[in-house]
Amino acid sequence: MNMVLTGNPGTGKTTLARRLAEIYYELGVLPKADVVETDRSRLVGAYVGQTEEKTLQAVEEAEGGILFIDEAYSLFKHDASGTDYGQTVIDTLVSAMTSDNYAGKFAVILAGYPEEMRRFLWSNPGLRSRFPETNHIHLPDYSTAELLEIAENVALDNDFILTEEALASLSDHIENQRVDDTFGNARVVKDLVTEAIFIQGAKAAEKEQFNESDFTILDAEAFSFKVHEDHQFDQSGEERLNQLVGLKEVKEQVLKLSSFVQVQQLRKDQGLPAVPVQLHAVFSGPPGTGKTTVASIYSHILHDLGLLKRGHLVTAGRSDLVAGYTGQTAIKTKQKIREALGGVLFIDEAYSLLSKAAGDFGREAVETLVEEMTRHEENLVIILAGYENEMNALLNSNPGLTSRFKSFFYFTSYSGKELIEILSLYAEDYGYRFEDAAISSLESYVREHPPEGNARTMKNWLEAAIQRQAFRLMQQEDWDKNQLMELKADDFLLNRKDESKHE
Repeated sequence: MNMVLTGNPGTGKTTLARRLAEIYYELGVLPKADVVETDRSRLVGAYVGQTEEKTLQAVEEAEGGILFIDEAYSLFKHDASGTDYGQTVIDTLVSAMTSDNYAGKFAVILAGYPEEMRRFLWSNPGLRSRFPETNHIHLPDYSTAELLEIAENVALDNDFILTEEALASLSDHIENQRVDDTFGNARVVKDLVTEAIFIQGAKAAEKEQFNESDFTILDAEAFSFKVHEDHQFDQSGEERLNQLVGLKEVKEQVLKLSSFVQVQQLRKDQGLPAVPVQLHAVFSGPPGTGKTTVASIYSHILHDLGLLKRGHLVTAGRSDLVAGYTGQTAIKTKQKIREALGGVLFIDEAYSLLSKAAGDFGREAVETLVEEMTRHEENLVIILAGYENEMNALLNSNPGLTSRFKSFFYFTSYSGKELIEILSLYAEDYGYRFEDAAISSLESYVREHPPEGNARTMKNWLEAAIQRQAFRLMQQEDWDKNQLMELKADDFLLNRKDESKHE
């Protein structure tokens, strides 16, 4: 009777468990049609002995029916500390399933994501043997047509019907949210219809006169809400790009790629063959030249063009992808990719994945990246960033990487004039300005001593100068608003003996 139900959220695992309980009861296999739903938070205790007590309590409650454990794999953690009692739940459960007191008197259904459930069962042979492969049922995601049918049923349950225009608008909502395996399927659709009913009712309440359709029909306008703001920016991605200081060549490359994508979309609309678009990119150049900022804008532009559903940026380094022991690097890398689906995964100093040290799992991370890029071909863009020579070595280390990265963006160091402009913009953001003498001193100093960190160094300089200005003002007896805003040349330590340390 024990079952494993796998599937993404909202695919009906809990509902199916309840139906199985009814079937078992009608067949006379179990004396009750009850389902006790539980999870890690209700089974794991905080101290020795409490976990066994809580688990046995759940078993006793489920006796005669079904014990349904959602996300059961959360009970087992490879890196669990001595104070984690998830394994105790498993041991207690297996013992109860085979004991004279409870064996055959209740059924257990484990539910969760398919990949995590597979790893969980294979790491626990005692548990796996009690859930035969024939009792594993996978519930696939609903198609958009099925979800629209579910939406119509949800609306009918609330005495509403959906117009054709509403169904089209709802379909767009569904596609925008169908990004990764966290998509809630029927759960998402129910929430969308409920939100539309609420909006419809709120609009009706604003009217002085009502009509029957206000309380019976959901049209496209009822679904015109946004589930979440696409970006925290009021401007388009292209406008943000054009506002950046310098980076002329990089800007031209991004805009050329944007134009290429738009033309291919127009050709597709006209029934013409379209050239495949390669969006993965390599950003190379010294530190502080705007690679992360441009990556964020690049993701924004691709979202504006409809190529990415979310258009967000997830940054990662070697430590976010590589684990210290066998089998965990692929898991860590996949988790980070899951965060980035629908947007851009920006891997800084990506060449650090190419390590020659014995027992290093960087290559496993690279292989996982190549595998996931194929799996999520239209739902993920990866940008590798770092120094040019090292990046070339990384790409040449794996043919899969070489074939997938066709766009190369080269970031050069800023000129002295551009650095001062960047420094001025940072100051303006904080509500500060420079005295005239400070500007000329900064310009000549930067020209003679180009900072290695580029824009990053400018930000550090400003923050240090602000602290020195604060200390200087506190030594005075009085000060005014202008003095609170003004930064002097001395605040930047440009003409002092410790200027080399400052740089």
